[in-house]
Amino acid sequence: MMRIAAFGLFAFFLALFGIQAEPPAPQQASFDCAKASHPLEKTICASPKLRALDGEVAALYKAKLALLFDKAGFRGQQRDWQQILRSRCAKKCDPAAVEADYTVQRNALRGFDEELWEASYKTADVEQLAITHIDAKQFDFTLNRDLEGETLCKLPASDGEAGAVARFTTPDKASWSAGACRIDFTLERDGTGHVTGIGAVASAGCKRYCKANHVLSDNFTPANNWVASNQ
Repeated sequence: MMRIAAFGLFAFFLALFGIQAEPPAPQQASFDCAKASHPLEKTICASPKLRALDGEVAALYKAKLALLFDKAGFRGQQRDWQQILRSRCAKKCDPAAVEADYTVQRNALRGFDEELWEASYKTADVEQLAITHIDAKQFDFTLNRDLEGETLCKLPASDGEAGAVARFTTPDKASWSAGACRIDFTLERDGTGHVTGIGAVASAGCKRYCKANHVLSDNFTPANNWVASNQ
């Protein structure tokens, strides 16, 4: 209470003597406006609102990229969005159109949290691993194996069972278990450290999620079809 009162008294004296408190600095763009050369960059730097939007989109993208496994696919989506935006502003930019593009991309990034991985077989059945990131230590997932519309395996089960949350035990290994069923995930990386595959090994107790002799164990590769929001 003393601290709040002191602050209020300080503000009172500022107002009494006509002293203006220094306003907060506007949110900056994700690049150096002093070096702006492209019409798009100059348009962004000329508007406090666009500078703030550019900084917000860049921050959202960075946060999502840190969580996602398929970083290559996500980078491609962002790169396509930027190239389309720059091509539309090759000679002259409409600030209102730039703001609209940035707003759509910002909203898309805010709502984005899922990626898809897929395992295909010699037969016509396909298994999909859908991952929804919670934070750096855990992710929610579903596993579905289908054959021409027929469900062969499904986790969580369709009977209203709670979602499956896998937790990391090491930077490259995560696991989930419920009763006798346990699934261990292993992230496979290339020479640059990017995740290129996800291996899933299910225990024998997971057969209750499948029909006949089908299993949930498999190796998954990225199956994301991320499209730039301005396409």
